[in-house]
Amino acid sequence: MGALPLLLAGLATACGGGAGEEEGATTIRVVTTVSPIRNIIENVGGDRVTVTAIVPEGTNSHTFEPSPSVAREIAQADLIVANGLNLELPTLELAEANRRDGVEIVLLGEATVSPDEYVYDFSFPEEGGDPNPHLWTDPILAGEYAVHVRDALGRLDPEGAAYYAANTEAFVERLEALDAAIK
Repeated sequence: MGALPLLLAGLATACGGGAGEEEGATTIRVVTTVSPIRNIIENVGGDRVTVTAIVPEGTNSHTFEPSPSVAREIAQADLIVANGLNLELPTLELAEANRRDGVEIVLLGEATVSPDEYVYDFSFPEEGGDPNPHLWTDPILAGEYAVHVRDALGRLDPEGAAYYAANTEAFVERLEALDAAIK
């Protein structure tokens, strides 16, 4: 395993929630797609969220076809968070069809970069139309993902907004340290 994966693994395990859970605090059920986003949500939401990632570890999220049982998880969610940028289209279609009325779907990629900032490369050529969706591999952009998660959780749980803000600040500081170590 190279240095970057080891650093990311260490960051993931070291970055639990911030302040302790308040007695009787709201627990938000969040459904997401892939494990890097699950990790971001867990770091921001801490003890006030339960997170389900529906794309199994080691599965190609670009080609993952969710089973009908995933619809049940989606239907129980208070918030749905996906990467977007065409990473998980079949899962997003299922989410649109099965979410409860009023449940927000947050597309982190689209919220983080505008079309003129899209990155294309050999795996994601511009003529194919789909930008590289793996923005979380850049620690600074992962921090921006965390800010969008913080905002979405705060809309659902205004009483927890300060908790989410503190967790986000601590998480972003660790991501910035990781970014500095990489450079």
